[in-house]
Amino acid sequence: MSPRPRRPICPRAPLVALLAGGALTGVAAMGCSAGGGRRLPPPAAPEPQRSPCVIAADSAVASPMITAAFDDTADARRALLATSRVAPLRLDCEGRPVPGLAVAWSRDTSGRFWTFELDPRASADSGARWTASTLAAAWRAEPAASAALRWSGVTSLVPLDERRLVAGLESPSLEVPRLFADRAFGVPRTRAPALTLTPSTSTDLRDAIDQGTDLVQTADPALLDYARRRPGVTSVALPWHRTYVLLLPALSAGVGAAIPADTAGFQAGLARDAVRADARPAGGPFWWDARAACPTKSAPSARRAPTDAIAYPAEDPVARDLAERIVALAGGNVTARGLAADSFGVALRLETERGYVLGLPRLAIVPCRESAAWPPGAAVVPLVDTRPYALLRRGGPALVVEWDAAVRPAEAGDTVRAAP
Repeated sequence: MSPRPRRPICPRAPLVALLAGGALTGVAAMGCSAGGGRRLPPPAAPEPQRSPCVIAADSAVASPMITAAFDDTADARRALLATSRVAPLRLDCEGRPVPGLAVAWSRDTSGRFWTFELDPRASADSGARWTASTLAAAWRAEPAASAALRWSGVTSLVPLDERRLVAGLESPSLEVPRLFADRAFGVPRTRAPALTLTPSTSTDLRDAIDQGTDLVQTADPALLDYARRRPGVTSVALPWHRTYVLLLPALSAGVGAAIPADTAGFQAGLARDAVRADARPAGGPFWWDARAACPTKSAPSARRAPTDAIAYPAEDPVARDLAERIVALAGGNVTARGLAADSFGVALRLETERGYVLGLPRLAIVPCRESAAWPPGAAVVPLVDTRPYALLRRGGPALVVEWDAAVRPAEAGDTVRAAP
Protein backbone atom coordinates (compact mmCIF):
# COMPACT_ATOMS: atom_id res chain seq x y z
CA MET A 1 0.00 0.00 0.00
CA SER A 2 1.54 3.27 -1.12
CA PRO A 3 1.88 5.92 1.53
CA ARG A 4 -0.67 8.77 1.52
CA PRO A 5 0.89 12.01 0.28
CA ARG A 6 1.55 14.42 3.09
CA ARG A 7 0.24 17.99 3.03
CA PRO A 8 3.02 20.59 2.90
CA ILE A 9 3.52 22.55 6.07
CA CYS A 10 4.53 26.18 6.07
CA PRO A 11 7.82 26.80 7.85
CA ARG A 12 7.54 28.72 11.10
CA ALA A 13 10.27 31.26 10.53
CA PRO A 14 8.51 33.09 7.68
CA LEU A 15 5.36 33.12 9.80
CA VAL A 16 7.21 35.05 12.47
CA ALA A 17 8.39 37.45 9.81
CA LEU A 18 4.82 37.73 8.57
CA LEU A 19 3.52 38.64 12.00
CA ALA A 20 6.28 41.17 12.45
CA GLY A 21 5.66 42.73 9.07
CA GLY A 22 9.10 41.64 7.83
CA ALA A 23 10.49 41.38 4.31
CA LEU A 24 9.77 37.62 4.09
CA THR A 25 6.01 38.10 4.19
CA GLY A 26 5.51 37.74 0.45
CA VAL A 27 7.89 34.74 0.24
CA ALA A 28 6.08 32.89 3.01
CA ALA A 29 2.67 33.43 1.48
CA MET A 30 3.80 32.27 -1.97
CA GLY A 31 5.47 29.13 -0.58
CA CYS A 32 2.34 27.99 1.24
CA SER A 33 0.09 28.73 -1.71
CA ALA A 34 2.27 26.82 -4.17
CA GLY A 35 2.22 23.73 -1.97
CA GLY A 36 -1.54 23.74 -1.58
CA GLY A 37 -1.54 25.41 1.84
CA ARG A 38 -3.96 28.09 2.96
CA ARG A 39 -3.39 31.55 1.46
CA LEU A 40 -3.21 34.17 4.17
CA PRO A 41 -5.28 37.31 3.59
CA PRO A 42 -3.35 40.52 2.97
CA PRO A 43 -2.93 42.71 6.03
CA ALA A 44 -5.67 45.27 6.45
CA ALA A 45 -4.73 48.85 5.70
CA PRO A 46 -4.39 50.90 8.89
CA GLU A 47 -7.32 53.12 9.64
CA PRO A 48 -6.52 56.82 9.37
CA GLN A 49 -5.96 58.44 12.74
CA ARG A 50 -8.32 61.23 13.73
CA SER A 51 -6.50 64.52 13.99
CA PRO A 52 -6.18 65.78 17.57
CA CYS A 53 -6.73 69.27 16.15
CA VAL A 54 -10.40 68.56 15.40
CA ILE A 55 -12.70 69.42 18.27
CA ALA A 56 -16.41 68.76 18.53
CA ALA A 57 -18.79 68.15 21.37
CA ASP A 58 -19.82 64.80 19.87
CA SER A 59 -19.74 63.14 16.45
CA ALA A 60 -20.58 66.38 14.66
CA VAL A 61 -19.65 66.86 11.02
CA ALA A 62 -18.26 69.76 9.04
CA SER A 63 -20.59 72.69 8.41
CA PRO A 64 -20.43 75.55 5.89
CA MET A 65 -21.22 78.04 8.65
CA ILE A 66 -20.74 78.39 12.39
CA THR A 67 -21.73 81.07 14.87
CA ALA A 68 -19.15 82.27 17.37
CA ALA A 69 -18.57 84.73 20.20
CA PHE A 70 -15.28 85.82 21.79
CA ASP A 71 -14.32 87.73 24.91
CA ASP A 72 -10.99 88.77 23.33
CA THR A 73 -10.98 90.75 20.09
CA ALA A 74 -7.53 89.37 19.20
CA ASP A 75 -8.92 85.80 19.40
CA ALA A 76 -11.86 86.81 17.20
CA ARG A 77 -9.56 88.38 14.62
CA ARG A 78 -7.35 85.27 14.44
CA ALA A 79 -10.39 83.05 13.98
CA LEU A 80 -11.79 85.24 11.20
CA LEU A 81 -8.42 85.32 9.39
CA ALA A 82 -7.94 81.56 9.77
CA THR A 83 -11.38 81.01 8.22
CA SER A 84 -11.41 83.59 5.42
CA ARG A 85 -7.79 83.61 4.25
CA VAL A 86 -5.20 80.97 3.40
CA ALA A 87 -1.39 81.17 3.36
CA PRO A 88 0.89 78.79 1.44
CA LEU A 89 1.20 76.63 4.58
CA ARG A 90 -0.97 75.95 7.57
CA LEU A 91 0.39 74.91 10.95
CA ASP A 92 -1.83 72.52 12.85
CA CYS A 93 -2.29 72.53 16.62
CA GLU A 94 0.88 70.40 17.00
CA GLY A 95 2.93 72.82 14.88
CA ARG A 96 3.11 70.51 11.86
CA PRO A 97 3.09 72.15 8.39
CA VAL A 98 0.16 71.04 6.22
CA PRO A 99 -0.95 72.19 2.76
CA GLY A 100 -2.68 75.52 2.43
CA LEU A 101 -2.46 77.57 -0.75
CA ALA A 102 0.52 75.36 -1.64
CA VAL A 103 -0.06 71.63 -2.11
CA ALA A 104 3.62 70.65 -2.29
CA TRP A 105 7.05 72.07 -1.52
CA SER A 106 10.68 71.05 -1.97
CA ARG A 107 14.17 72.47 -1.47
CA ASP A 108 17.40 72.46 -3.40
CA THR A 109 20.50 70.73 -2.06
CA SER A 110 21.74 73.89 -0.33
CA GLY A 111 18.49 74.46 1.60
CA ARG A 112 18.53 78.11 0.52
CA PHE A 113 15.89 77.84 -2.19
CA TRP A 114 12.42 76.42 -1.57
CA THR A 115 9.88 75.80 -4.33
CA PHE A 116 6.18 76.00 -3.51
CA GLU A 117 3.62 74.46 -5.86
CA LEU A 118 0.27 76.24 -5.66
CA ASP A 119 -3.05 74.46 -5.53
CA PRO A 120 -4.38 74.43 -9.13
CA ARG A 121 -7.74 75.61 -7.81
CA ALA A 122 -6.07 78.84 -6.71
CA SER A 123 -5.01 79.70 -10.26
CA ALA A 124 -8.46 78.79 -11.61
CA ASP A 125 -10.31 81.06 -9.19
CA SER A 126 -12.05 83.66 -11.34
CA GLY A 127 -12.52 85.95 -8.35
CA ALA A 128 -8.80 86.28 -7.65
CA ARG A 129 -6.32 84.61 -9.99
CA TRP A 130 -3.56 83.59 -7.60
CA THR A 131 -0.69 82.57 -9.82
CA ALA A 132 2.91 82.50 -8.61
CA SER A 133 3.47 85.95 -10.17
CA THR A 134 0.39 87.61 -8.70
CA LEU A 135 1.09 86.10 -5.29
CA ALA A 136 4.68 87.40 -5.23
CA ALA A 137 3.50 90.83 -6.39
CA ALA A 138 0.80 90.94 -3.70
CA TRP A 139 3.34 90.13 -0.98
CA ARG A 140 5.74 92.83 -2.16
CA ALA A 141 2.94 95.41 -2.24
CA GLU A 142 1.41 94.51 1.14
CA PRO A 143 3.35 96.26 3.97
CA ALA A 144 2.80 93.49 6.54
CA ALA A 145 3.88 90.74 4.12
CA SER A 146 6.89 92.63 2.75
CA ALA A 147 8.05 93.43 6.29
CA ALA A 148 7.72 89.76 7.27
CA LEU A 149 9.83 88.77 4.24
CA ARG A 150 12.49 91.31 5.18
CA TRP A 151 12.57 90.41 8.88
CA SER A 152 12.80 86.71 8.06
CA GLY A 153 15.68 86.93 5.60
CA VAL A 154 13.84 86.11 2.37
CA THR A 155 16.12 87.47 -0.35
CA SER A 156 14.12 86.67 -3.50
CA LEU A 157 10.78 85.47 -4.89
CA VAL A 158 11.01 83.98 -8.39
CA PRO A 159 7.94 82.60 -10.22
CA LEU A 160 8.91 79.63 -12.43
CA ASP A 161 5.47 79.31 -14.02
CA GLU A 162 1.85 79.85 -13.01
CA ARG A 163 1.97 77.36 -10.15
CA ARG A 164 5.58 77.29 -8.91
CA LEU A 165 7.19 80.00 -6.78
CA VAL A 166 10.80 79.83 -5.57
CA ALA A 167 11.74 81.64 -2.35
CA GLY A 168 15.41 82.38 -1.72
CA LEU A 169 16.59 82.45 1.90
CA GLU A 170 19.48 84.27 3.48
CA SER A 171 20.15 81.26 5.72
CA PRO A 172 19.63 77.64 4.65
CA SER A 173 16.76 75.63 6.10
CA LEU A 174 16.44 71.86 5.93
CA GLU A 175 12.77 72.06 6.98
CA VAL A 176 10.12 74.01 5.12
CA PRO A 177 10.23 77.62 6.41
CA ARG A 178 7.26 78.08 8.72
CA LEU A 179 7.37 81.74 7.83
CA PHE A 180 5.02 80.94 4.95
CA ALA A 181 2.29 79.93 7.39
CA ASP A 182 2.19 83.48 8.76
CA ARG A 183 -1.17 85.15 8.33
CA ALA A 184 0.48 88.13 6.64
CA PHE A 185 0.85 85.86 3.57
CA GLY A 186 -2.80 84.81 3.57
CA VAL A 187 -4.98 85.61 0.55
CA PRO A 188 -8.79 85.80 0.49
CA ARG A 189 -10.78 82.63 -0.13
CA THR A 190 -13.90 82.85 -2.28
CA ARG A 191 -15.37 79.51 -1.19
CA ALA A 192 -14.45 79.56 2.49
CA PRO A 193 -16.81 78.38 5.23
CA ALA A 194 -18.49 81.21 7.10
CA LEU A 195 -17.69 82.14 10.68
CA THR A 196 -20.32 84.58 11.88
CA LEU A 197 -19.90 86.60 15.05
CA THR A 198 -23.08 86.40 17.11
CA PRO A 199 -24.71 89.82 17.55
CA SER A 200 -25.46 90.59 21.16
CA THR A 201 -27.17 93.42 22.97
CA SER A 202 -24.82 92.98 25.93
CA THR A 203 -21.20 92.09 26.59
CA ASP A 204 -22.25 89.18 28.80
CA LEU A 205 -21.29 86.00 26.94
CA ARG A 206 -23.70 83.99 29.05
CA ASP A 207 -26.30 85.25 26.58
CA ALA A 208 -24.36 83.68 23.70
CA ILE A 209 -24.23 80.36 25.55
CA ASP A 210 -27.96 80.45 26.30
CA GLN A 211 -28.75 81.29 22.67
CA GLY A 212 -27.04 78.12 21.42
CA THR A 213 -23.98 79.72 19.79
CA ASP A 214 -21.78 77.03 18.20
CA LEU A 215 -18.52 78.36 19.69
CA VAL A 216 -17.81 80.67 22.61
CA GLN A 217 -14.10 81.28 23.23
CA THR A 218 -13.12 82.67 26.61
CA ALA A 219 -10.54 82.68 29.38
CA ASP A 220 -12.94 84.05 32.01
CA PRO A 221 -13.17 81.55 34.90
CA ALA A 222 -16.64 82.78 35.91
CA LEU A 223 -17.97 82.18 32.40
CA LEU A 224 -16.33 78.76 32.27
CA ASP A 225 -17.98 77.82 35.56
CA TYR A 226 -21.35 78.97 34.24
CA ALA A 227 -20.94 76.97 31.01
CA ARG A 228 -19.94 73.79 32.82
CA ARG A 229 -23.21 73.88 34.74
CA ARG A 230 -25.28 74.30 31.58
CA PRO A 231 -26.66 71.20 29.82
CA GLY A 232 -25.57 70.71 26.24
CA VAL A 233 -22.28 72.65 26.51
CA THR A 234 -18.81 71.07 26.38
CA SER A 235 -15.61 72.83 27.47
CA VAL A 236 -12.38 72.16 25.55
CA ALA A 237 -8.97 73.55 26.56
CA LEU A 238 -7.16 75.23 23.66
CA PRO A 239 -3.34 75.35 23.24
CA TRP A 240 -1.21 77.51 25.54
CA HIS A 241 -0.89 80.46 23.20
CA ARG A 242 0.22 83.52 25.16
CA THR A 243 3.21 84.19 27.40
CA TYR A 244 3.19 87.19 29.73
CA VAL A 245 6.49 88.87 30.47
CA LEU A 246 7.92 91.77 32.42
CA LEU A 247 10.03 93.89 30.10
CA LEU A 248 12.62 96.16 31.76
CA PRO A 249 14.43 98.80 29.64
CA ALA A 250 18.21 98.88 29.90
CA LEU A 251 18.15 102.02 32.09
CA SER A 252 15.29 100.85 34.30
CA ALA A 253 15.73 100.89 38.08
CA GLY A 254 14.17 97.41 38.13
CA VAL A 255 11.67 96.06 40.63
CA GLY A 256 13.96 95.32 43.55
CA ALA A 257 13.17 92.12 45.42
CA ALA A 258 9.91 91.52 43.52
CA ILE A 259 11.72 88.97 41.33
CA PRO A 260 13.45 86.53 43.71
CA ALA A 261 16.31 84.22 42.89
CA ASP A 262 13.87 81.31 42.83
CA THR A 263 12.19 82.38 39.60
CA ALA A 264 10.47 78.99 39.18
CA GLY A 265 8.72 79.35 42.54
CA PHE A 266 7.88 82.97 41.74
CA GLN A 267 6.28 81.99 38.42
CA ALA A 268 4.33 79.14 40.00
CA GLY A 269 2.98 81.54 42.63
CA LEU A 270 1.86 84.00 39.96
CA ALA A 271 0.09 81.28 37.99
CA ARG A 272 -1.59 79.91 41.10
CA ASP A 273 -2.53 83.06 43.01
CA ALA A 274 -2.27 86.20 40.88
CA VAL A 275 -3.97 85.41 37.57
CA ARG A 276 -7.71 84.97 37.10
CA ALA A 277 -7.31 82.70 34.07
CA ASP A 278 -5.98 79.24 33.28
CA ALA A 279 -2.25 79.80 33.76
CA ARG A 280 1.00 77.92 34.33
CA PRO A 281 4.64 79.00 34.86
CA ALA A 282 6.08 80.27 31.59
CA GLY A 283 7.90 77.45 29.84
CA GLY A 284 10.75 77.80 27.35
CA PRO A 285 12.45 77.75 25.00
CA PHE A 286 11.58 81.38 24.36
CA TRP A 287 11.76 82.82 20.86
CA TRP A 288 13.01 86.20 22.09
CA ASP A 289 16.26 84.67 23.33
CA ALA A 290 17.45 84.79 19.69
CA ARG A 291 16.48 88.41 19.04
CA ALA A 292 20.13 89.48 18.92
CA ALA A 293 20.04 88.35 15.28
CA CYS A 294 17.28 90.86 14.50
CA PRO A 295 18.05 94.26 12.92
CA THR A 296 19.02 96.74 15.62
CA LYS A 297 17.64 100.22 16.11
CA SER A 298 18.96 103.23 17.95
CA ALA A 299 17.54 104.42 21.26
CA PRO A 300 15.15 107.41 21.11
CA SER A 301 17.15 110.65 20.85
CA ALA A 302 14.99 112.61 23.27
CA ARG A 303 13.32 111.03 26.26
CA ARG A 304 12.36 112.05 29.74
CA ALA A 305 13.29 110.24 32.89
CA PRO A 306 11.14 107.14 33.35
CA THR A 307 8.36 107.13 35.90
CA ASP A 308 8.09 104.63 38.75
CA ALA A 309 5.19 102.84 37.04
CA ILE A 310 4.85 99.30 35.78
CA ALA A 311 2.66 99.83 32.71
CA TYR A 312 0.25 97.33 31.21
CA PRO A 313 -2.41 97.37 28.45
CA ALA A 314 -5.56 98.60 30.19
CA GLU A 315 -7.83 96.19 28.29
CA ASP A 316 -5.86 93.09 29.34
CA PRO A 317 -7.03 91.74 32.74
CA VAL A 318 -4.20 89.18 33.01
CA ALA A 319 -1.56 91.89 32.44
CA ARG A 320 -3.28 94.02 35.11
CA ASP A 321 -3.28 91.16 37.63
CA LEU A 322 0.43 90.51 37.04
CA ALA A 323 1.44 94.18 37.18
CA GLU A 324 -0.42 94.71 40.44
CA ARG A 325 1.18 91.64 42.03
CA ILE A 326 4.68 92.76 40.98
CA VAL A 327 4.04 96.25 42.37
CA ALA A 328 2.85 94.77 45.67
CA LEU A 329 6.02 92.69 45.93
CA ALA A 330 8.32 95.56 44.90
CA GLY A 331 7.04 98.01 47.53
CA GLY A 332 8.35 101.56 47.71
CA ASN A 333 7.05 104.11 45.21
CA VAL A 334 6.40 101.64 42.38
CA THR A 335 2.87 101.82 40.98
CA ALA A 336 0.82 100.00 38.32
CA ARG A 337 -0.52 102.00 35.39
CA GLY A 338 -2.98 100.84 32.75
CA LEU A 339 -2.58 102.49 29.35
CA ALA A 340 -4.73 102.39 26.22
CA ALA A 341 -3.24 100.29 23.42
CA ASP A 342 -1.83 103.20 21.40
CA SER A 343 -0.47 104.97 24.51
CA PHE A 344 1.13 101.74 25.69
CA GLY A 345 2.95 101.37 22.37
CA VAL A 346 4.28 104.94 22.54
CA ALA A 347 5.38 104.51 26.18
CA LEU A 348 7.21 101.29 25.29
CA ARG A 349 8.97 102.82 22.31
CA LEU A 350 10.07 105.92 24.28
CA GLU A 351 10.94 103.96 27.46
CA THR A 352 8.89 106.29 29.65
CA GLU A 353 8.07 103.72 32.37
CA ARG A 354 10.10 101.63 34.76
CA GLY A 355 8.77 98.40 33.29
CA TYR A 356 6.06 96.88 31.13
CA VAL A 357 3.89 93.80 31.54
CA LEU A 358 2.57 92.51 28.23
CA GLY A 359 1.30 89.34 26.60
CA LEU A 360 3.28 87.86 23.71
CA PRO A 361 2.49 85.01 21.34
CA ARG A 362 3.97 81.85 22.83
CA LEU A 363 5.12 80.81 19.36
CA ALA A 364 6.38 83.42 16.91
CA ILE A 365 6.76 82.63 13.22
CA VAL A 366 8.40 86.04 12.61
CA PRO A 367 10.24 86.75 15.89
CA CYS A 368 11.87 89.99 14.77
CA ARG A 369 8.47 91.49 14.01
CA GLU A 370 7.18 90.72 17.50
CA SER A 371 10.15 92.41 19.20
CA ALA A 372 10.56 95.33 16.76
CA ALA A 373 8.99 97.86 19.16
CA TRP A 374 11.03 96.85 22.20
CA PRO A 375 13.67 99.17 23.66
CA PRO A 376 17.21 98.12 22.66
CA GLY A 377 18.88 95.95 25.29
CA ALA A 378 15.69 95.43 27.31
CA ALA A 379 15.64 92.52 29.77
CA VAL A 380 12.72 90.09 29.46
CA VAL A 381 11.45 88.22 32.53
CA PRO A 382 9.02 85.40 31.60
CA LEU A 383 6.05 85.20 33.97
CA VAL A 384 3.18 82.86 32.99
CA ASP A 385 1.60 81.07 30.01
CA THR A 386 -2.17 81.31 29.54
CA ARG A 387 -4.74 79.59 27.37
CA PRO A 388 -8.41 80.09 26.49
CA TYR A 389 -11.21 77.53 26.32
CA ALA A 390 -13.69 76.70 23.59
CA LEU A 391 -17.27 76.26 24.81
CA LEU A 392 -19.02 74.08 22.24
CA ARG A 393 -22.71 73.51 21.66
CA ARG A 394 -23.33 69.78 21.85
CA GLY A 395 -24.33 68.56 18.39
CA GLY A 396 -22.67 71.57 16.80
CA PRO A 397 -20.33 71.50 13.79
CA ALA A 398 -16.78 70.18 13.91
CA LEU A 399 -14.05 72.78 14.45
CA VAL A 400 -10.29 72.83 13.92
CA VAL A 401 -7.66 74.39 16.20
CA GLU A 402 -4.54 75.84 14.62
CA TRP A 403 -1.08 76.44 16.11
CA ASP A 404 -1.94 79.82 17.65
CA ALA A 405 -5.24 78.63 19.20
CA ALA A 406 -7.25 80.09 16.31
CA VAL A 407 -10.46 78.09 15.86
CA ARG A 408 -12.13 77.71 12.45
CA PRO A 409 -14.77 75.47 10.83
CA ALA A 410 -13.49 72.00 9.90
CA GLU A 411 -13.20 71.20 6.20
CA ALA A 412 -12.52 68.14 4.07
CA GLY A 413 -9.06 66.79 4.86
CA ASP A 414 -8.94 68.27 8.36
CA THR A 415 -10.05 65.12 10.13
CA VAL A 416 -6.93 63.02 9.42
CA ARG A 417 -3.72 63.45 11.40
CA ALA A 418 -0.92 65.08 9.40
CA ALA A 419 1.94 62.79 8.38
CA PRO A 420 5.02 63.11 10.64
